[in-house]
Amino acid sequence: MTRLPASMTVFERGWLSSNNVLFADADRATLIDTGYFSHAPQTLALVRNALGARPLDVIVNTHLHSDHCGGNALLQQTYACDTLIPVSEAAAVRDWNEDALTFRATGQQCERFAFTGTLENGMTLALGGCVWNVLSAPGHDPHSLMLHCPETRVLISVDALWENGFGVIFPELGPVHI
Repeated sequence: MTRLPASMTVFERGWLSSNNVLFADADRATLIDTGYFSHAPQTLALVRNALGARPLDVIVNTHLHSDHCGGNALLQQTYACDTLIPVSEAAAVRDWNEDALTFRATGQQCERFAFTGTLENGMTLALGGCVWNVLSAPGHDPHSLMLHCPETRVLISVDALWENGFGVIFPELGPVHI
């Protein structure tokens, strides 16, 4: 079994919030996905408990279903942190187009948030003292990204892969473009 890096903490969440992954190293603290909007106070409490007085520096969203980005607004208000989203979602977030973000089609709610940068397939991120590859993972969401660290052999697959199988696929949300 692969051990997780010491700089990596996983917050296993219940239904309807995505799990969150917190990286904290000497340089910065980064949270991967922020849970559902009605669970945003719980996400904030988990982050505060893990970081103490230290600030959250960066949010990374793997895709923008509201169970992955619903806590963004509260965390941004609390920490004034940078937020990275899939590049293919930038216009929809900038214009806050709830149809393009599929919030209406999926019956999800999400408080408006901003982004400070984008991610796309082939990029790398330094998280928790390790280099992580950003990989496209369309299927569950056409814009979904995964993170892979070859050094530790850890894959953050979010909704692309679940324990014992694949995640839910929503073909009605639109075509897949890689």
